Amino acid sequence: MEGGFEHEGKNNRDNDLNMTIREILEMKEKSSDDDDDLNMTINEILEMNSSLRYEEIDRELKEMKNFIEDVPSKMVEPEGDLGFQLQIDNISESGRDEETVMSSSTPPASQIAQFLTLSTEVEDFGLVSGAGMEFDRASDLLVSISVGTEETKQKIADLSFAALKELQTMAKEKHPLWQECVDGEILSHLEYTKQFWQMDKTVLEKVMRKTKEIPLLPNLSSSRCISVSHQESLAPLRSEASRHTEFLPVIPVHIVELLMDMNQYSTVFSNIVSRAVVLANLSTEAPRNYDGALQVIAVEFNAPSPLLPTRECHLARHSKQLASGIWGVVDVSLESLFPNPLIRYRRRPSGCLIQPLPNGVAKIVWVEHSEAGDGLVPEIFRPLVASGHAYGAKHWLGTLVRQCERLGHIISRSDPKPGEIVSPGRENVLRLAERMMRKFWANLSDSAENIWRPVPLKGAENVLAMIINAEDEEGQPPGTAIVIATTVWVPASPRRVFDFLNNEGTRNQWDILTYGHHVRETGHIDNGCDHGNRVSILEVKSTEDQIVAILLQESYTTLTGSYVTFAPVEASTLEMILNGGSPENVPILPSGFSILPDGPKRNGGSTGSLVTMAFQILDTASSATFIPPDSVATIFKLVTETAECIKAAMFNPLNLGT
Repeated sequence: MEGGFEHEGKNNRDNDLNMTIREILEMKEKSSDDDDDLNMTINEILEMNSSLRYEEIDRELKEMKNFIEDVPSKMVEPEGDLGFQLQIDNISESGRDEETVMSSSTPPASQIAQFLTLSTEVEDFGLVSGAGMEFDRASDLLVSISVGTEETKQKIADLSFAALKELQTMAKEKHPLWQECVDGEILSHLEYTKQFWQMDKTVLEKVMRKTKEIPLLPNLSSSRCISVSHQESLAPLRSEASRHTEFLPVIPVHIVELLMDMNQYSTVFSNIVSRAVVLANLSTEAPRNYDGALQVIAVEFNAPSPLLPTRECHLARHSKQLASGIWGVVDVSLESLFPNPLIRYRRRPSGCLIQPLPNGVAKIVWVEHSEAGDGLVPEIFRPLVASGHAYGAKHWLGTLVRQCERLGHIISRSDPKPGEIVSPGRENVLRLAERMMRKFWANLSDSAENIWRPVPLKGAENVLAMIINAEDEEGQPPGTAIVIATTVWVPASPRRVFDFLNNEGTRNQWDILTYGHHVRETGHIDNGCDHGNRVSILEVKSTEDQIVAILLQESYTTLTGSYVTFAPVEASTLEMILNGGSPENVPILPSGFSILPDGPKRNGGSTGSLVTMAFQILDTASSATFIPPDSVATIFKLVTETAECIKAAMFNPLNLGT
């Protein structure tokens, strides 16, 4: 039997070039006065630009190296033939396990605002970390030191003010800047170029005529990309642009506070943000005065699969009251000021405009615009990522919709339906389910804090495993836990897959731990308008009517994806929670599924789903540095058999109605 894990370093980061095509064209215009000099293609210009940037990048790397040499490596070479060695820090869950205080005496809109406003103090200058992350990266330290100069502060301010102006135009304008498509709106590159680059139209027409391409990266409607170099080490950058609008029962300034406070931001968007750290607060306003607030932050965005690399960047975040009650919050990357060849992601002006409407409703227009290299994206995810929907505006707003709908639906229910859990345990069950979800998302990402290893078995090319040593972590069972995850394509729509996995009546068709047993729901809490959005308590009984296991499960569907997450709970622990006991330190080992479409919508809808499954189990035979071959084989069998069962069930006519 093959076993153990070969250590593979963190994803190799590809070089990015920070000079925009606009700058290149302006440089080209100054160096040439006739048509004959415009025969060079965009790619050739970019390659010429790359050679000019090497000296500057080398200087930045030398400065970073001085810091990196002082930071001890967390990785240790593998030991033995069947195991691996590593050091895992116990990461605090502060920022992930914030308790939501809900008062039944306040109106729903105020409750939602309260839910989205978790009290945290923000320092005037320095480090504020969200999601329990620490200030442990050399690049963050370099940026935080660099922004201390007045010249750099002014450059960041100027960049942010211009970004907010661009965001307002991007959020308000319609055709021809934005064009309707089957799955929303797409950005017209030509119109964007005309409006925001302010280049000489004659030069633009000449370049377009000579190169026969629009000098701007593609968006949702295209998978073309402009390579920044022919060298394999320089990944091509691809443009993504999307816009989405929602109406939510919130107060605009509370959304602004959510976005400017990293603890709130990391908690509410824990399915997207795996790391958010304030490196500098450049505001001169009083604390909690967000009119004109300006921050420099380091962020790490993730998708719900460890197979997809995270997107990291340093950016400026600026909030401003644009008119009475109307707010804008904008992000813009700082790579033009702090070049970093490891960065494969740049955030163009992105963010939201929030406008109050009558009856306590706010109109939120969200714009996402970025450039990313997809050289490390697995083939199975390429259509979805290339479409821009994996990280688009609908994804962000869908999370906000879910949070508001969840709380609003819970507190507006006066008379519980049959089977619904009531107080005093209702709120405690919800708090435990929320913590379970956040742990699941944290485990599922390719964050730098997660050390994933490929499973060294035949047929396990897309299967990854990770060790979690949780001896000192609150809320985590003592001992060593193994997380194993993979993503598979399933020939069914995301809705059909979600209904199948969410249905306790079909659970024993895919859950090998419930084979031969009966599964029934003993209690639930509805937390959304969709019938699948609920927290459930599932009881697994043997044929002799003996309780085999009790599971806490939360399932929900959003505008862009669906999730089913579950964890075993001891019967005595559940009874304590239902009687009003605190769930704060209850051990929880979440497992579950994320369900995404396999690509952009077509006229006939999605043809398949990308199902990412992650299982976390305690293993007494494993240690913090070693997984024995028998355990490797067992967890691999668990994930592969589950995947095969789900696929087979989709072809079963009896499941067509699930």
